[in-house]
Amino acid sequence: MNNFIEMDYDEWVQTYKPIPNNIVENASFQDESGKGIMFETYGDEYEFVKKADPRHIWTYGDGDDGGSYIWSEWSFVNRIGYFITEIPFPENTTIQIKVSSYWYYCEGCQAEIEDDGQLINDKFYEWECCPLCATPEQLKEIEEANA
Repeated sequence: MNNFIEMDYDEWVQTYKPIPNNIVENASFQDESGKGIMFETYGDEYEFVKKADPRHIWTYGDGDDGGSYIWSEWSFVNRIGYFITEIPFPENTTIQIKVSSYWYYCEGCQAEIEDDGQLINDKFYEWECCPLCATPEQLKEIEEANA
């Protein structure tokens, strides 16, 4: 059985120490020195990742909730990139780091709304509005549907 640990990005960087990507100059996720630490999913960067010890490889990708995450282990599904760390993650442990939340862009008022729990009702998509610019009638309809 796997242990499951959640941590924030800064804690992950301090604990596992991702190495810089020295293959390309403009790698994503810059560290405090300005060097990028993410490796791409193709070409020389991918080949470099494949040669690393598996317990030092982390995947950056899309989560099922619309946010993005870093998780321990190499993965192919939903991947955006990879990290390699100096410190290995523990055996029989899955570690997850939330990088970004799900965002909803409202066509009605041009607001960008962080929606961690995907609370934006499907009706808002139909109406191209959000809780900030919905009419009282629209809000009442959603409230009645959720009762």
